[in-house]
Amino acid sequence: MEKIFKQTQQLNVLLRETSVDFSEPFPYQVILERAAKVINGHIFGINSKRNCLGYGYASDEFRENKILKNFFTYQKISEEISDEALKNFEISDSVKIESSLLQKIELLKSNFADHWVTIGPIEGNRLRLGSLFVLTAEPLSNEQIMLLDTLSTFIGNQASYIMLEELESQRRENSFASLIQSLSRPELETFKTIIEKIDL
Repeated sequence: MEKIFKQTQQLNVLLRETSVDFSEPFPYQVILERAAKVINGHIFGINSKRNCLGYGYASDEFRENKILKNFFTYQKISEEISDEALKNFEISDSVKIESSLLQKIELLKSNFADHWVTIGPIEGNRLRLGSLFVLTAEPLSNEQIMLLDTLSTFIGNQASYIMLEELESQRRENSFASLIQSLSRPELETFKTIIEKIDL
């Protein structure tokens, strides 16, 4: 109990203090790199469009593996695998990689032979927004499942909040554009004058 308490604290501090940079190709890279150490499993995440959110390794043996890095950078998980993963709203049971959704990806099968695969749903506002894939030498323990649940919930809530913000921003822009298009020339001139005075 003390161990899982400390691990949960460690993960919560990590999530609270690690920034997410959506201007980067892998916005959750730093979080997943550090979370992999806490959960003690290799992790990669994808969103519903199959873009990689980031990846991390529990051990350093894979850190300099350029083939794996190129895979996460330039390739996408197939639609079939992504769609199957998105059907699950609960953390999956751990299964051997050769029996998992990743069985057709030879690169992962060869690098993570004899590993177990567990899939955690990234969900927010009742929307399935992506999936976390965790590869471990043994099936996930109850403690690891709790940590994975915390991680996937954090990412899901944050991603859904950002998505709603973007939708609201787009709605405001569309409303503003519609308003401008509906104005006559004299009204546009008046509007322009008002804006210029505000800017001053």
